[in-house]
Amino acid sequence: MTSARFGALWLVVAALISGLVVIGFGHVRWGGFILAGTMFGAGLIRLALPSSRAAGLVVRSRLADVLFLLGMATALFVIVIALDLSPRG
Repeated sequence: MTSARFGALWLVVAALISGLVVIGFGHVRWGGFILAGTMFGAGLIRLALPSSRAAGLVVRSRLADVLFLLGMATALFVIVIALDLSPRG
């Protein structure tokens, strides 16, 4: 059951792709929020699921993975908030 084993990873990948699609349609801020929210959700999934169920998200220890994912979510959120998207000219 490879597909069931990587279920959490496919959920995260689908959400990341949707955020990139939103950015591709020109909604950079909303897409950035989707990406940041996805990273936050991935961190919570890694924290909640045992390693056997979160196999695709397991890279290092649980603590290291969760801290990395939540740190990336925070960084993306701050970057998106700080973006100056007003036209210049």
